[in-house]
Amino acid sequence: MKRKLLVAVPILCLVALLAWFFRPKHESLGVAYVSERSVTLWSGVAQVREQLGVLLYGDRVEVLARRNDNVKVRTAVGVTGWVDGRYLTEPELWQRSAKLLEQAKFLPVQARGRTKATTNLRVAPGRTEPRLYQFGRGAELENLGPCGCRLGAGFRREGIFRRRRRNQEEDWFLVRGVATRPPGEGVVRNSAITTTTQPGDQTIPIAGWVIARFVSLDVPDAVREGTNSANVRPLAWFELNRVTDPDGDHPQYLVAGTRSPEGQPCDFTTLRVFTWNARKSRYETAYSENNLCGAFPIQVGKAPRVSRNFVSTSWMAPRKNAPITSTKP
Repeated sequence: MKRKLLVAVPILCLVALLAWFFRPKHESLGVAYVSERSVTLWSGVAQVREQLGVLLYGDRVEVLARRNDNVKVRTAVGVTGWVDGRYLTEPELWQRSAKLLEQAKFLPVQARGRTKATTNLRVAPGRTEPRLYQFGRGAELENLGPCGCRLGAGFRREGIFRRRRRNQEEDWFLVRGVATRPPGEGVVRNSAITTTTQPGDQTIPIAGWVIARFVSLDVPDAVREGTNSANVRPLAWFELNRVTDPDGDHPQYLVAGTRSPEGQPCDFTTLRVFTWNARKSRYETAYSENNLCGAFPIQVGKAPRVSRNFVSTSWMAPRKNAPITSTKP
């Protein structure tokens, strides 16, 4: 009996060791973040599969396995399933996005507009740069450098701002906003299936670069009429103050623009001030400065101990030498 035990015990230990060594491993291969407004979580990669839920932009997941373009993930609430790997962002790129957002957080609004079509948000100016997000067509913008945005398809609030960057003769806008799931998007038609995130629409601040020509600026009527008559393409505008007359309040504007096409070395080449003539009930050009080479962003405020408004840009000079750091309209 003792001899049998001496043989059986080592065998059982060896079996247990082998079972532990060859056990199914669920160790994480790393983490990733969802880069789409909503991504379906599937039970497998076969054609016949079950929808387990929906992941929203910014959700953090653990990567368990990879198979071609599909990735097996585990969500924050412990649900395991498969998603399309193209809709996941690596931690390094996510950190670049967070750094870009931090840098852009306090940049001033420069204009307002909306996307003309579905627009990719990229981590740097360039069509081959990694994509961070995709805005829907008709999204209202709120500019922060030359333009910006508000509630629209795919986000609650977005902004275009800071200086324009150029690549292959294309103007690019640096934008910031909030990525979110549009109302009702991602709802699975099965009462037993719920999203894997917290209830309600999820919103996360975001910043990045978009192609400028994909944005239509919502230029005020007074600015549009004044710049059209001067053959100027407006890029940014600012309300300096308001004038009151019997017809109501009328804002007075500072406008930055250019007469040049895209791909130029200067962000803007002209500054104009449009004021309201209460006696004639119309807007007039009260000040203009041409042949500049300015860079966004522009900041408008009041100089210390001076009641008049002043304009400041990061760099602005006439095209023929003579640097200028501020202009008093």
